[in-house]
Amino acid sequence: MISLEREVVRLRDAGAIDPPTAATLIAHERREIVSVYGELRFLTWAGVMLIVSGVGVLVSKHLDKIGPLAIAAAIGVFSLACYAYSFWRRRAGRHHLADDYILLLAALLASADIGYIESQFHLLGPVWQRHFLILAVLHAVTAYAFGSRLVLSLSIAALAAYIGIERRVEVMFESGVEFAVRAFVTAAIVAVWRLVQRKREFNPVFDHAAANLAFWGALALLVEDHTRLLGCAMALLFAGLSAWYGSRQREEAFVIYAWVYGTIAVDVQVCDWLDDEALIFLYLITSTIAAIVGLFVTHARMRKAAA
Repeated sequence: MISLEREVVRLRDAGAIDPPTAATLIAHERREIVSVYGELRFLTWAGVMLIVSGVGVLVSKHLDKIGPLAIAAAIGVFSLACYAYSFWRRRAGRHHLADDYILLLAALLASADIGYIESQFHLLGPVWQRHFLILAVLHAVTAYAFGSRLVLSLSIAALAAYIGIERRVEVMFESGVEFAVRAFVTAAIVAVWRLVQRKREFNPVFDHAAANLAFWGALALLVEDHTRLLGCAMALLFAGLSAWYGSRQREEAFVIYAWVYGTIAVDVQVCDWLDDEALIFLYLITSTIAAIVGLFVTHARMRKAAA
């Protein structure tokens, strides 16, 4: 195991760092202090997802007994209570790990409530899709008011749903060109939104969303024969841009996007050219191994550069 304890001691003795900072760093190197921040974030997120799932199960099982109006009112009150708690914590100048996820819970419950009300009472009539636009605006206002990247991601997802992008894989590979156009339009809107907005901490959310939407559009073009080569070329172009951006910004996720989406596009095109099933099988094995090796090499290089 690599330890930097000796280097920290030398820096402390040379006066480059103060003793309290050196003591903290040494404790980290000795594994006497272990951060559980990531684990706590995951557990908090899992708790929010369980609550939302439980609400969905409760609604589906007891709709006839409770009634749609009572269910909508109960979910709305619970959502407003979470919003009020988040607002109170913000006004008090306090912040805790759970606060971001309580705000996320409020936004998810609001989404569920608005969707449920529209499905039961049909307030928007034939333009029912506009409730996604309402959610996109609501979550965007909330995200900027509270500085929440989690809620901002919900706003972008609602915007994508309003334009017509569905996250189910089978829908993407059935829609073809239509899905691709909608994905590209959504990616362009997200990119413009990213350019005009002023919160720099939100930029990564927009970058990841725009990149994935653009890649989904390129992959959707692979469905039909007359657009397959174009889709492969666009996916490789996006992969090159994503890898360049990830290397420049030291964001490993964008390099991973380049490898994964680029490999999928090339595999589809090459398999279309090959007629023999044995050759296709051999190629896919080789391609998969090459992609895995490339990912590991990329990860090692970026870790080394970051160090």
